[in-house]
Amino acid sequence: MPNQPLLKCVRLCLLLLLAGVRLSHGAAVAGDDFTANTAVAAQALQQWYNPQGLWDTTGWWNAANCLEAIENAIVANNGGAYLDVLKKTFDRNCAKNFLNEFYDDEGWWALAWMRAYDLTGEARYLDMAKTIFADMQTGWDDHCDGGIWWKKERRYKNAIANELFLLVAVRLHQRTVGAAESTPYLDWALKEWRWFQHSGMINAGHLINDGLNRACENNGRTTWTYNQGVLIGGLAELYRVTGDTNCLREAVALADASIGTLVDPNGILSEPAEREHGGGRDVPQFKGIFIRYLALLYDVTRRPAYFDFLIQNAHSVWANDRDSANHFGLRWSGPVDAVDAARHSSAMMAVSALAEPVMKDDRAGVFGRWMAGKVKHDLGRPDGLNGWTADPVETKISGDLVNGARTETLPVGKYVVTFELKVDNFNRDNAEVATLSVVDFASGQVVASREVTRKEFSTTLYQTFTVRFPAVATKRYEFRTFWHYAPHAVRLTQRGIVLQTE
Repeated sequence: MPNQPLLKCVRLCLLLLLAGVRLSHGAAVAGDDFTANTAVAAQALQQWYNPQGLWDTTGWWNAANCLEAIENAIVANNGGAYLDVLKKTFDRNCAKNFLNEFYDDEGWWALAWMRAYDLTGEARYLDMAKTIFADMQTGWDDHCDGGIWWKKERRYKNAIANELFLLVAVRLHQRTVGAAESTPYLDWALKEWRWFQHSGMINAGHLINDGLNRACENNGRTTWTYNQGVLIGGLAELYRVTGDTNCLREAVALADASIGTLVDPNGILSEPAEREHGGGRDVPQFKGIFIRYLALLYDVTRRPAYFDFLIQNAHSVWANDRDSANHFGLRWSGPVDAVDAARHSSAMMAVSALAEPVMKDDRAGVFGRWMAGKVKHDLGRPDGLNGWTADPVETKISGDLVNGARTETLPVGKYVVTFELKVDNFNRDNAEVATLSVVDFASGQVVASREVTRKEFSTTLYQTFTVRFPAVATKRYEFRTFWHYAPHAVRLTQRGIVLQTE
């Protein structure tokens, strides 16, 4: 913390806590309530939403990214608002299975529908992503020794189509039940990465150029931000699945080169020659895609530089690139140049990347409330915000994810303790995820407990699980979450614990 007057320090700390920001990194200022700002930005984006379930002022592939921006708002609200947008966009545009002549367009829609599946549990969204990927596979051939084409006319092999092919494949593997069906997706992801790694598109500066020329060599074209971002995301997901640290190392190298190079004089993310041209409908969408996947890499690595970059960009968008109607422009350092759904949804990604659902205060008879990230743990690590998480790549042992939420003496009576939990995958099997317990703190005796299995989670949003117990005079109680490790266990994140009278 810089050397500032005490009152200013206290105010800054309170703002950080209200924004769900960890005090160890970054510097938030007034207005950096990213969850509230995400809600405002989503309302502004929906002013362009039309009866066809798309967004005026922008194109087909951009609409998939507009949908991902709305999905960020759903996460920030932990469900509820905008779930109807997923349904409407799907129902009114699914007749052609979201396929067209561009393989990269298809990849954006596959990602959006997989995330819709995560947020709703509706199998039709995952099935659509599988249908799209099956069409993307047809773009692979031996020209340039592999890779998929950008367009079905087969004249150009480029970075973005192949990066999306990798990312869609690995995410389908993560969400597909049964080794016989899920393994081919992982095989495709690994095959794509082996090809991309040797394609020459990653240049000497550790940035990705746009594609390959007719001689199957790096064409030296623009190092767009989204080309860096999507591969960062694909490699981070491959690391989560395989534990291959080479994938993580490459993702970090790409991210470090990007945030050191693709910035304006203020250190804010910027496309090459951004101030010289507006980029039509496509280029304004790119930066939000980079931010989305840098946030994913931060979630994996917890590198302070990534958090600082995320918060710097989120603050600049809100403070410098917003008009009176809460619409965002192209230049995140400001001023607003023009507004449309592509510009807005892209910049909204910067704001929503740091949004966090907050524990609600509408429960009656609350005796205690604990944020999981602020109590004791035997294993796991911060989730980047105020929660605590464990996953089978980083944590290879079972144990107490949370064990430090303790009461003072309670009035005699019946109580219910609510555990707020989420998983990254809910459909692969029905293995035990966690044991939730109420323990007599003095004796260590378990007073009440329950098991939680994977299929008790219906989405990847936070859900609540309760344990009831009778409080005895003079007793103090502790609430514990025991995580069950297995090689293919879920990633479990706990946000909070709430104690109230029954």
